Amino acid sequence: MLYVPLVSERQHSQSGADRVGETRHSVVNRRTFLGAAGAAATTAMAGCSGMGGSSGDDTPTLRVTAWSGNYGERFTQAIKPIFESRFDATLEVNTGWNSLLAKIKSAPPDDPPFDVTVTCEPIYYNGRNADLFEPLRYDENIPNIDGVYDYYKDVRPISHGAPVDGAPLTILYRDSLEQPVETWSDFTSDTVTNSAGVGVDSGFWIYPLLGAAVGTDAAPSAGELYEEQYHDTLLNTLETWPITGWASSGTDVWQQFQNGIIDAAQWYFGQVYYDMENHEGISFSMPKANAGYMDNWAVVRGTDKRTLGEEFINMLLDPEVQSKWSEDHPLFFTTEEMSYAGDLGDYLPTTAEEAEQMALPRWDDLAPYSDKFSNKFKQMKTQG
Repeated sequence: MLYVPLVSERQHSQSGADRVGETRHSVVNRRTFLGAAGAAATTAMAGCSGMGGSSGDDTPTLRVTAWSGNYGERFTQAIKPIFESRFDATLEVNTGWNSLLAKIKSAPPDDPPFDVTVTCEPIYYNGRNADLFEPLRYDENIPNIDGVYDYYKDVRPISHGAPVDGAPLTILYRDSLEQPVETWSDFTSDTVTNSAGVGVDSGFWIYPLLGAAVGTDAAPSAGELYEEQYHDTLLNTLETWPITGWASSGTDVWQQFQNGIIDAAQWYFGQVYYDMENHEGISFSMPKANAGYMDNWAVVRGTDKRTLGEEFINMLLDPEVQSKWSEDHPLFFTTEEMSYAGDLGDYLPTTAEEAEQMALPRWDDLAPYSDKFSNKFKQMKTQG
């Protein structure tokens, strides 16, 4: 039985590219964040509200599912007007995290609940293996795949989902701590273990484990996850983290800081960077050795909008679209020719070499150990 993530919803908040330069951070130079040669390289989803396939007239409607919270808000703000200006169609954006695959499975094979969806692991892995996504016809409809960095195309099979966007893991910490918390190994330092504690994502165990693997540094590229000989060491590292906060959303993380439950946290650059100004006394770090998540966008099995869905994904891979998207959302994007808004390029990969330094989940390699890690994580939450 493979891991099915718990319900999770990221923080919902306003943002803008004009805020980028005002953010507090402890590691300010992209070369510091990404430049160390040989550094270790290396949320699910789904409710959908609109079930109809058209907007009530002859204009077709493409139903797309995006992550909840500020991801969905920023996605809609950035992408909907671009799509509707390029296509004679309406974009309906549904948001959610839970039961994505269950919704597709429960719908008639020729009448899916949505046409296109964002996925991350293990949703993409399980959906692909269950034939819930259509094979993508790159040669016919998605030529922009040629501009995607090879690393992002090689992390997992792209047969049913194109790599478009993602975010590095990010450390949040209270300014009043004796020392900044700048690396994943710092989660086991005296500064953190003597603090109120650490908050982590409670729904996606893969990401706290990735951070712990990078901090353990027993194998390159977070290889501790994929080599059984390192599993005890990895889990011991995670158990050493003084976890006092289990967060199902970015809102939970900020609330736990406010209530004094935690003094540090594992979270995601895309959900926090444009929001830091709203939370006094908290800073963030981007470790040189880091990990992250990446979204693969898929066309849902049985949709009658398969071609339009593929053209939509091709649009998401347009460097100009990704550049514009970054004004609203501080994600990393996968195409070589895109340009980040503001100072995002100081933190996010802008070359193939920098991309390869961020560990992304390789679920095909991790699947045999999924139950083991999932059960351990549930046990830790219960005991905590």
